Amino acid sequence: MKSTVNQTHVRSINQRVILESIFQADTISRASLSRLVNLSKVAITENLSFLLDLGIVQEVGTGKSQVIGGRRPILLQLNKDYKYIVAIDLEDEDVVFCLANLAGEIQNKFTIQVSISSPYSVRLELVENAISVLLSSRNLLPQDVAMIAISSPGVVHLHEDNYQANEQFQNWQMIKLMHEIETCFATHVMIVNDVNAAAIGEHHFGTGRTSSSLLFISCGLGVGAGIILNQSLHEGESKSAGEIANFITDTNTDHPISLEKRINIEALLKRILHEAPENTLTALGHPKPFTFHDVVDLWREGDDFINDCVDDIARNLGIAISNIISLLNVDLIILGGQYHAFSKRTLPLINRIVENTAFSPVPVVATQLKGDASIYGLLTLARNKVFQEICDQNIK
Repeated sequence: MKSTVNQTHVRSINQRVILESIFQADTISRASLSRLVNLSKVAITENLSFLLDLGIVQEVGTGKSQVIGGRRPILLQLNKDYKYIVAIDLEDEDVVFCLANLAGEIQNKFTIQVSISSPYSVRLELVENAISVLLSSRNLLPQDVAMIAISSPGVVHLHEDNYQANEQFQNWQMIKLMHEIETCFATHVMIVNDVNAAAIGEHHFGTGRTSSSLLFISCGLGVGAGIILNQSLHEGESKSAGEIANFITDTNTDHPISLEKRINIEALLKRILHEAPENTLTALGHPKPFTFHDVVDLWREGDDFINDCVDDIARNLGIAISNIISLLNVDLIILGGQYHAFSKRTLPLINRIVENTAFSPVPVVATQLKGDASIYGLLTLARNKVFQEICDQNIK
Protein backbone atom coordinates (compact mmCIF):
# COMPACT_ATOMS: atom_id res chain seq x y z
CA MET A 1 0.00 0.00 0.00
CA LYS A 2 2.84 2.37 0.86
CA SER A 3 4.43 1.70 -2.53
CA THR A 4 1.14 2.46 -4.30
CA VAL A 5 0.77 5.75 -2.46
CA ASN A 6 4.34 6.73 -3.35
CA GLN A 7 3.77 5.89 -7.02
CA THR A 8 0.57 7.94 -7.02
CA HIS A 9 2.33 10.95 -5.58
CA VAL A 10 5.17 10.60 -8.08
CA ARG A 11 2.62 10.51 -10.89
CA SER A 12 1.01 13.70 -9.57
CA ILE A 13 4.40 15.43 -9.36
CA ASN A 14 5.35 14.33 -12.87
CA GLN A 15 2.03 15.51 -14.30
CA ARG A 16 2.46 18.88 -12.57
CA VAL A 17 5.95 19.31 -14.05
CA ILE A 18 4.71 18.25 -17.49
CA LEU A 19 1.75 20.60 -17.37
CA GLU A 20 3.87 23.57 -16.30
CA SER A 21 6.51 22.77 -18.93
CA ILE A 22 3.92 22.65 -21.72
CA PHE A 23 2.47 25.96 -20.54
CA GLN A 24 5.88 27.65 -20.45
CA ALA A 25 6.91 26.26 -23.85
CA ASP A 26 3.70 27.30 -25.65
CA THR A 27 4.06 24.36 -28.07
CA ILE A 28 6.36 21.36 -27.64
CA SER A 29 6.79 17.83 -29.00
CA ARG A 30 6.78 14.73 -26.84
CA ALA A 31 10.46 14.11 -27.56
CA SER A 32 11.43 17.66 -26.58
CA LEU A 33 9.26 17.43 -23.49
CA SER A 34 10.94 14.15 -22.53
CA ARG A 35 14.37 15.80 -22.70
CA LEU A 36 13.20 18.95 -20.92
CA VAL A 37 11.74 17.21 -17.86
CA ASN A 38 14.16 14.25 -17.89
CA LEU A 39 11.46 11.58 -18.12
CA SER A 40 11.39 8.59 -20.44
CA LYS A 41 9.10 8.63 -23.48
CA VAL A 42 7.05 5.87 -21.84
CA ALA A 43 6.58 7.99 -18.70
CA ILE A 44 5.68 11.01 -20.83
CA THR A 45 3.04 8.98 -22.71
CA GLU A 46 1.54 7.56 -19.50
CA ASN A 47 1.28 10.94 -17.76
CA LEU A 48 0.10 12.79 -20.84
CA SER A 49 -2.77 10.36 -21.32
CA PHE A 50 -4.63 11.74 -18.28
CA LEU A 51 -4.03 15.38 -19.24
CA LEU A 52 -5.11 14.81 -22.85
CA ASP A 53 -8.24 12.92 -21.81
CA LEU A 54 -9.10 15.72 -19.39
CA GLY A 55 -8.73 18.26 -22.18
CA ILE A 56 -6.32 20.65 -20.46
CA VAL A 57 -3.59 19.60 -22.90
CA GLN A 58 -4.30 19.31 -26.62
CA GLU A 59 -2.50 18.27 -29.79
CA VAL A 60 -2.13 21.19 -32.19
CA GLY A 61 -0.56 20.08 -35.45
CA THR A 62 2.97 19.04 -36.31
CA GLY A 63 6.44 20.50 -35.98
CA LYS A 64 9.65 20.10 -37.93
CA SER A 65 11.23 16.66 -38.20
CA GLN A 66 14.59 16.24 -36.51
CA VAL A 67 15.90 14.00 -39.29
CA ILE A 68 15.58 14.27 -43.06
CA GLY A 69 12.57 12.27 -44.21
CA GLY A 70 11.51 11.53 -40.63
CA ARG A 71 8.00 11.77 -39.27
CA ARG A 72 6.97 15.26 -38.20
CA PRO A 73 6.31 15.32 -34.44
CA ILE A 74 2.86 16.10 -33.06
CA LEU A 75 2.96 19.28 -30.97
CA LEU A 76 1.36 19.67 -27.56
CA GLN A 77 -0.14 22.86 -26.13
CA LEU A 78 -2.02 23.97 -23.03
CA ASN A 79 -5.72 24.35 -23.74
CA LYS A 80 -5.85 27.87 -22.33
CA ASP A 81 -9.65 27.94 -22.58
CA TYR A 82 -10.10 24.68 -20.65
CA LYS A 83 -11.30 26.75 -17.70
CA TYR A 84 -11.34 30.41 -16.69
CA ILE A 85 -10.22 32.47 -13.71
CA VAL A 86 -12.03 35.40 -12.11
CA ALA A 87 -9.67 37.84 -10.36
CA ILE A 88 -10.94 40.57 -8.02
CA ASP A 89 -8.73 43.29 -6.52
CA LEU A 90 -10.23 44.96 -3.43
CA GLU A 91 -7.28 47.26 -2.83
CA ASP A 92 -9.32 50.44 -2.37
CA GLU A 93 -12.73 51.93 -3.19
CA ASP A 94 -12.21 51.18 -6.89
CA VAL A 95 -12.73 47.41 -7.05
CA VAL A 96 -11.29 45.73 -10.15
CA PHE A 97 -13.03 42.69 -11.67
CA CYS A 98 -11.26 40.61 -14.30
CA LEU A 99 -11.94 37.45 -16.33
CA ALA A 100 -8.99 35.60 -17.88
CA ASN A 101 -8.17 32.21 -19.37
CA LEU A 102 -5.55 29.86 -17.93
CA ALA A 103 -2.81 31.58 -19.93
CA GLY A 104 -3.57 34.84 -18.15
CA GLU A 105 -5.07 36.45 -21.25
CA ILE A 106 -7.67 38.96 -20.02
CA GLN A 107 -11.09 38.48 -21.61
CA ASN A 108 -12.91 41.26 -19.81
CA LYS A 109 -12.05 43.77 -17.10
CA PHE A 110 -13.86 46.65 -15.42
CA THR A 111 -13.81 48.74 -12.26
CA ILE A 112 -16.67 49.51 -9.88
CA GLN A 113 -16.50 52.20 -7.21
CA VAL A 114 -17.66 51.14 -3.76
CA SER A 115 -18.55 53.69 -1.11
CA ILE A 116 -16.50 53.29 2.05
CA SER A 117 -19.77 53.33 4.03
CA SER A 118 -21.39 50.48 2.06
CA PRO A 119 -22.47 47.62 4.35
CA TYR A 120 -21.42 44.03 3.76
CA SER A 121 -24.75 43.04 2.14
CA VAL A 122 -24.31 45.69 -0.55
CA ARG A 123 -20.71 44.63 -1.18
CA LEU A 124 -21.66 40.96 -1.48
CA GLU A 125 -24.42 41.74 -3.98
CA LEU A 126 -22.05 43.93 -5.97
CA VAL A 127 -19.42 41.19 -6.18
CA GLU A 128 -21.90 38.48 -7.16
CA ASN A 129 -23.44 40.69 -9.84
CA ALA A 130 -20.04 41.68 -11.21
CA ILE A 131 -18.93 38.05 -11.49
CA SER A 132 -22.17 37.22 -13.30
CA VAL A 133 -21.54 40.08 -15.74
CA LEU A 134 -18.03 38.78 -16.43
CA LEU A 135 -19.35 35.31 -17.20
CA SER A 136 -22.20 36.59 -19.36
CA SER A 137 -19.78 38.69 -21.40
CA ARG A 138 -18.21 35.45 -22.72
CA ASN A 139 -21.31 33.23 -22.53
CA LEU A 140 -19.77 31.19 -19.72
CA LEU A 141 -21.43 29.20 -16.95
CA PRO A 142 -20.21 28.94 -13.34
CA GLN A 143 -18.83 25.45 -14.10
CA ASP A 144 -16.50 27.07 -16.66
CA VAL A 145 -14.71 28.87 -13.83
CA ALA A 146 -11.85 26.98 -12.22
CA MET A 147 -11.05 29.55 -9.54
CA ILE A 148 -12.15 32.90 -8.16
CA ALA A 149 -9.15 34.74 -6.71
CA ILE A 150 -9.48 37.82 -4.50
CA SER A 151 -6.74 40.17 -3.33
CA SER A 152 -7.36 42.26 -0.24
CA PRO A 153 -5.34 44.27 2.28
CA GLY A 154 -4.66 42.51 5.54
CA VAL A 155 -4.16 38.89 6.45
CA VAL A 156 -6.76 36.12 6.27
CA HIS A 157 -6.38 33.20 8.69
CA LEU A 158 -8.71 30.60 7.20
CA HIS A 159 -8.27 28.00 9.94
CA GLU A 160 -9.21 30.55 12.59
CA ASP A 161 -11.93 32.30 10.54
CA ASN A 162 -10.09 35.52 11.26
CA TYR A 163 -9.42 38.55 9.04
CA GLN A 164 -6.87 41.12 10.19
CA ALA A 165 -7.08 44.42 8.33
CA ASN A 166 -7.32 48.16 8.79
CA GLU A 167 -10.69 49.45 9.94
CA GLN A 168 -11.71 50.76 6.50
CA PHE A 169 -11.60 47.22 5.06
CA GLN A 170 -13.49 45.42 7.83
CA ASN A 171 -16.82 45.84 6.02
CA TRP A 172 -15.68 43.28 3.47
CA GLN A 173 -15.84 40.45 6.07
CA MET A 174 -13.49 38.40 3.90
CA ILE A 175 -14.10 34.97 5.46
CA LYS A 176 -17.87 35.30 5.08
CA LEU A 177 -17.49 36.73 1.57
CA MET A 178 -15.33 33.79 0.51
CA HIS A 179 -17.83 31.18 1.73
CA GLU A 180 -20.84 32.93 0.19
CA ILE A 181 -19.17 33.33 -3.21
CA GLU A 182 -18.12 29.67 -3.14
CA THR A 183 -21.73 28.70 -2.49
CA CYS A 184 -23.15 31.05 -5.12
CA PHE A 185 -20.83 29.95 -7.96
CA ALA A 186 -19.95 26.42 -6.78
CA THR A 187 -16.25 26.95 -7.29
CA HIS A 188 -13.11 27.43 -5.22
CA VAL A 189 -12.27 30.89 -3.89
CA MET A 190 -8.76 31.87 -2.83
CA ILE A 191 -7.87 35.04 -0.90
CA VAL A 192 -4.42 36.61 -1.18
CA ASN A 193 -2.91 39.66 0.49
CA ASP A 194 -3.00 42.43 -2.14
CA VAL A 195 0.66 43.39 -1.82
CA ASN A 196 1.78 39.76 -1.99
CA ALA A 197 -0.30 39.36 -5.14
CA ALA A 198 1.31 42.48 -6.61
CA ALA A 199 4.78 41.13 -5.82
CA ILE A 200 3.94 37.91 -7.68
CA GLY A 201 2.51 39.91 -10.58
CA GLU A 202 5.63 42.06 -10.95
CA HIS A 203 7.85 38.99 -10.58
CA HIS A 204 6.13 37.08 -13.39
CA PHE A 205 4.90 39.84 -15.71
CA GLY A 206 6.57 43.13 -14.75
CA THR A 207 9.84 44.75 -13.74
CA GLY A 208 10.91 41.77 -11.61
CA ARG A 209 10.88 39.10 -14.34
CA THR A 210 14.68 38.70 -14.23
CA SER A 211 14.97 39.00 -10.45
CA SER A 212 15.25 36.02 -8.10
CA SER A 213 14.65 37.95 -4.87
CA LEU A 214 12.72 41.20 -4.72
CA LEU A 215 10.58 43.40 -2.54
CA PHE A 216 7.39 45.04 -3.80
CA ILE A 217 6.38 47.99 -1.64
CA SER A 218 2.92 49.46 -1.90
CA CYS A 219 2.50 52.91 -0.40
CA GLY A 220 -0.51 55.19 -0.40
CA LEU A 221 -3.75 54.24 1.34
CA GLY A 222 -1.62 51.87 3.39
CA VAL A 223 1.98 50.70 3.51
CA GLY A 224 2.98 47.08 2.93
CA ALA A 225 5.57 44.86 1.31
CA GLY A 226 5.47 41.63 -0.68
CA ILE A 227 8.63 39.55 -0.41
CA ILE A 228 9.98 37.20 -3.09
CA LEU A 229 12.99 35.16 -1.92
CA ASN A 230 14.68 32.68 -4.27
CA GLN A 231 11.75 32.78 -6.73
CA SER A 232 9.16 32.06 -4.00
CA LEU A 233 6.73 34.24 -2.05
CA HIS A 234 7.76 34.57 1.59
CA GLU A 235 4.73 34.99 3.87
CA GLY A 236 6.21 34.14 7.26
CA GLU A 237 4.95 31.90 10.05
CA SER A 238 1.59 33.69 10.46
CA LYS A 239 1.45 35.04 6.89
CA SER A 240 2.23 38.55 8.11
CA ALA A 241 5.73 38.96 6.65
CA GLY A 242 6.01 42.32 4.93
CA GLU A 243 3.68 44.21 7.27
CA ILE A 244 6.07 47.16 7.34
CA ALA A 245 3.18 49.51 8.15
CA ASN A 246 4.06 48.87 11.80
CA PHE A 247 7.70 49.96 11.47
CA ILE A 248 8.41 52.46 14.26
CA THR A 249 9.60 55.87 13.08
CA ASP A 250 9.51 57.98 16.26
CA THR A 251 10.48 56.86 19.77
CA ASN A 252 10.55 60.30 21.42
CA THR A 253 7.05 59.88 22.84
CA ASP A 254 5.15 57.31 24.90
CA HIS A 255 3.14 56.50 21.75
CA PRO A 256 5.57 55.85 18.87
CA ILE A 257 4.25 56.68 15.39
CA SER A 258 4.20 53.87 12.87
CA LEU A 259 5.47 54.28 9.32
CA GLU A 260 1.96 53.97 7.87
CA LYS A 261 0.43 56.58 10.17
CA ARG A 262 3.28 58.95 9.37
CA ILE A 263 3.19 58.77 5.57
CA ASN A 264 -0.08 57.27 4.27
CA ILE A 265 -2.61 59.30 2.29
CA GLU A 266 -4.68 60.10 5.38
CA ALA A 267 -1.59 61.54 7.10
CA LEU A 268 -0.65 63.49 3.96
CA LEU A 269 -4.09 65.08 3.67
CA LYS A 270 -4.12 65.97 7.37
CA ARG A 271 -0.68 67.58 7.14
CA ILE A 272 -1.75 69.65 4.15
CA LEU A 273 -4.93 70.76 5.87
CA HIS A 274 -3.13 71.82 9.09
CA GLU A 275 0.24 73.07 7.81
CA ALA A 276 -0.10 74.18 4.18
CA PRO A 277 0.14 77.91 3.36
CA GLU A 278 -2.96 79.73 2.20
CA ASN A 279 -2.00 79.68 -1.48
CA THR A 280 -1.72 75.85 -1.44
CA LEU A 281 -5.06 75.41 0.31
CA THR A 282 -6.74 77.85 -2.06
CA ALA A 283 -5.36 76.00 -5.07
CA LEU A 284 -6.83 72.78 -3.64
CA GLY A 285 -10.26 74.40 -3.34
CA HIS A 286 -10.30 74.70 0.46
CA PRO A 287 -12.58 75.10 2.43
CA LYS A 288 -14.30 72.56 0.18
CA PRO A 289 -13.03 68.98 0.70
CA PHE A 290 -10.09 67.99 -1.48
CA THR A 291 -8.89 64.54 -2.48
CA PHE A 292 -5.57 62.78 -3.05
CA HIS A 293 -6.09 63.22 -6.80
CA ASP A 294 -6.33 66.99 -6.24
CA VAL A 295 -3.02 66.86 -4.35
CA VAL A 296 -1.34 64.95 -7.19
CA ASP A 297 -2.61 67.47 -9.74
CA LEU A 298 -1.24 70.37 -7.67
CA TRP A 299 2.09 68.58 -7.17
CA ARG A 300 2.40 68.25 -10.95
CA GLU A 301 2.00 72.02 -11.16
CA GLY A 302 5.06 72.38 -8.92
CA ASP A 303 3.59 73.47 -5.59
CA ASP A 304 6.48 73.93 -3.14
CA PHE A 305 4.65 72.74 -0.01
CA ILE A 306 3.40 69.56 -1.70
CA ASN A 307 6.97 68.95 -2.91
CA ASP A 308 8.20 69.19 0.69
CA CYS A 309 5.55 66.70 1.82
CA VAL A 310 6.50 64.26 -0.94
CA ASP A 311 10.19 64.60 -0.03
CA ASP A 312 9.41 63.73 3.60
CA ILE A 313 7.50 60.66 2.43
CA ALA A 314 10.47 59.64 0.28
CA ARG A 315 12.91 60.06 3.16
CA ASN A 316 10.84 57.88 5.47
CA LEU A 317 10.46 55.24 2.76
CA GLY A 318 14.14 55.41 1.90
CA ILE A 319 15.17 54.67 5.50
CA ALA A 320 12.72 51.76 5.76
CA ILE A 321 13.82 50.34 2.39
CA SER A 322 17.52 50.63 3.27
CA ASN A 323 16.95 48.67 6.49
CA ILE A 324 15.02 45.96 4.64
CA ILE A 325 17.73 45.61 1.99
CA SER A 326 20.37 45.16 4.68
CA LEU A 327 18.21 42.51 6.37
CA LEU A 328 16.95 40.47 3.39
CA ASN A 329 19.64 41.11 0.74
CA VAL A 330 17.13 41.17 -2.13
CA ASP A 331 18.31 42.24 -5.59
CA LEU A 332 15.50 44.65 -6.50
CA ILE A 333 12.95 46.95 -4.87
CA ILE A 334 9.76 47.83 -6.78
CA LEU A 335 7.68 50.76 -5.60
CA GLY A 336 3.91 50.76 -6.27
CA GLY A 337 0.64 51.86 -4.75
CA GLN A 338 -1.02 55.26 -5.04
CA TYR A 339 2.28 57.06 -4.35
CA HIS A 340 3.56 55.70 -7.65
CA ALA A 341 2.18 59.04 -8.94
CA PHE A 342 5.12 60.79 -7.19
CA SER A 343 7.80 58.35 -8.41
CA LYS A 344 9.67 60.89 -10.56
CA ARG A 345 10.45 62.86 -7.40
CA THR A 346 10.62 60.12 -4.76
CA LEU A 347 12.77 57.54 -6.57
CA PRO A 348 15.93 59.67 -6.93
CA LEU A 349 15.82 60.60 -3.23
CA ILE A 350 15.08 57.02 -2.11
CA ASN A 351 17.90 55.65 -4.26
CA ARG A 352 20.37 58.19 -2.81
CA ILE A 353 19.44 57.12 0.73
CA VAL A 354 19.77 53.44 -0.18
CA GLU A 355 23.10 54.00 -1.93
CA ASN A 356 24.51 55.83 1.10
CA THR A 357 23.18 53.60 3.88
CA ALA A 358 22.33 50.04 2.76
CA PHE A 359 24.99 47.36 3.27
CA SER A 360 24.54 46.09 -0.31
CA PRO A 361 22.57 48.75 -2.24
CA VAL A 362 20.19 47.62 -5.00
CA PRO A 363 18.01 49.61 -7.42
CA VAL A 364 14.64 50.98 -6.33
CA VAL A 365 12.38 51.26 -9.39
CA ALA A 366 8.77 52.07 -10.20
CA THR A 367 6.15 49.40 -10.81
CA GLN A 368 5.69 48.45 -14.44
CA LEU A 369 2.19 47.01 -14.06
CA LYS A 370 0.91 49.89 -11.90
CA GLY A 371 -2.66 49.19 -10.76
CA ASP A 372 -2.78 45.80 -12.51
CA ALA A 373 0.05 44.19 -10.52
CA SER A 374 -2.29 42.46 -8.05
CA ILE A 375 -4.56 41.20 -10.85
CA TYR A 376 -1.66 39.55 -12.69
CA GLY A 377 -0.41 38.08 -9.44
CA LEU A 378 -3.84 36.60 -8.74
CA LEU A 379 -3.97 35.06 -12.22
CA THR A 380 -0.56 33.45 -11.67
CA LEU A 381 -1.38 32.08 -8.22
CA ALA A 382 -4.82 30.85 -9.32
CA ARG A 383 -3.42 29.07 -12.38
CA ASN A 384 -0.80 27.34 -10.23
CA LYS A 385 -3.52 26.25 -7.82
CA VAL A 386 -5.69 24.94 -10.67
CA PHE A 387 -2.76 22.99 -12.13
CA GLN A 388 -2.00 21.44 -8.75
CA GLU A 389 -5.62 20.46 -8.09
CA ILE A 390 -5.87 18.81 -11.50
CA CYS A 391 -2.72 16.77 -10.95
CA ASP A 392 -3.81 15.78 -7.44
CA GLN A 393 -7.04 14.22 -8.70
CA ASN A 394 -5.47 10.76 -8.93
CA ILE A 395 -4.24 10.91 -5.32
CA LYS A 396 -7.72 11.16 -3.80
